[in-house]
Formats: sequence, structure tokens, C-alpha cells
Amino acid sequence: MRLPFLIFITLSLILTSFKYVTAKDFVYFDTIDYPLTEDYSITPPDNTDLTLKILANSTKEKLILKALMIVDQDSIGNFFTLPADKTPASDLYFIKFNPASEDNFSNQPELTLKYQPDNKYKEVYFYDWTILEFVKLESVRDEVNQTLTVKLPKRKKIMIALFNESELLGQASWYVYTKYSGQLIAASRDFAIDSKVKVYNFYNEHEITVTIKDFGPKKCSDWTEKEQRLMGPCQDRVLDLSKEAFLKLATTTGVGIISQVRVTPVD
Repeated sequence: MRLPFLIFITLSLILTSFKYVTAKDFVYFDTIDYPLTEDYSITPPDNTDLTLKILANSTKEKLILKALMIVDQDSIGNFFTLPADKTPASDLYFIKFNPASEDNFSNQPELTLKYQPDNKYKEVYFYDWTILEFVKLESVRDEVNQTLTVKLPKRKKIMIALFNESELLGQASWYVYTKYSGQLIAASRDFAIDSKVKVYNFYNEHEITVTIKDFGPKKCSDWTEKEQRLMGPCQDRVLDLSKEAFLKLATTTGVGIISQVRVTPVD
């Protein structure tokens, strides 16, 4: 029964530190009417890095939204234990709806966070007070608009932020990009063009460094029925490598796909 008191003390310390307001700080209030017959999107005018979408017919009563930047990116580690091997990639945001309830919505709101393409793979985490640590949320990544979208967890108060992941794991395939024939390049959905990454093959322990020169590979969920018929069952990949890069990792292109690689950014 001491946990609520601990939460109160921690939040009090954080809010006390939130004393000197700068241009990127914001506090935002809004009213969500009831009944809500259409999706309602909210982007605080003082901080366009986040957008909250309340889904139509998902509310049970009129709600008041409070959102604010509660801790700046560089100070999150002063108040919380960071996820292992991860660094903050955004400020820590606080979101609350009044009346406060975990059951305010029949369909949880969607939060979209913008990120800066800096050759680091990003994920969304929220702070879970029940276990006193950050927990990763499943996200939908929009590489073109550089955003991550998540469903808000069912909590009365939510603190949420972006974190840089130390590595990316998955499959890799190969393709031919004639513009960069003979070069060690790759296509990525997650790393910036012209950035460099190390790719490690767990099967044979080979490792190479490649330069990201293209956008891809296409997600399986985006394949058309025609592509499925022509190319066979889709396998989601984290990278498409040039033929030359693939050969250095797999020794033959006959295998088509390397089943497990680790991708880490090169600073």
C-alpha cells in the first residue's frame, strides 16, 4: 500500500523541477465532448511533436485532457531508471484524462510521436508504476513522415517517451541496385540515407559495415495480392543488402535470406 505514496513523492519532485519554462515546454488542456461521433485529433500548438487521436464512439462521458512535457530528454535519467542499453530520444510526456479512470475508453486513444532521423532505431516506452520501470509499446512506424504511433495503455496517468534502441534484430535479404553496383550498400526503413550500420550474421559470425542508400524493404503487410502470387510467401526483413554485401555475410546468394542478423548504427 506504500506504492501510491511513492508515486506522489516522485511526481512532486518532478513537478518541482519543472520550474523554469522554456520554448519547448508546454502544458495543454482540451475538452473531449460526449458523444464523440467522429475521430478527434489533438496537436498541442506549443508542441507539434505529438498528436493524440480520440476514436469516434470510444468515450463514455465528457473528458478533460491534460498533457504536458514533464521532464526534458536530458533529465529523464535523473528521476527514473532507464531501460537497459537505451537512451532517451524525446522528452517525457505526461497525459491524463479527467475524470481519472482506466476505463475511460472502449477503444484506447492513439498517440503519434515525431522523431528525428539520426541513424538510431527508436521505440516508444511508457513508465509502468506497478513495476517501476519503462515498458515498450507496440508501435506502427511511418518512415516517410518519421513518426511512431501507439495505443495508449490503460492507465489513469501516463508518462511516455521515445528511446533509442542499441540494436535491431531480424532477417536480411539481397537485391540489385544498379546505381551503386559493386558497393556495400543497403535499403532500410529505420536508418537515415547515407548513414552507416554494422550487420552481423549470427549463423557464421561474419560482420560488415554498409551504407544506407535506399528506402525499404517493403513490409509484408504492404504487399499486394499480385506480389504475393509472383514472389511467394513474404518474409519481413529489417534490411535489403546489395548483392556484394550479402555475399560477404552469407557466402552465397542462393540462400536468399539470412535468418538472423543484428544491425547496429555506426556513430
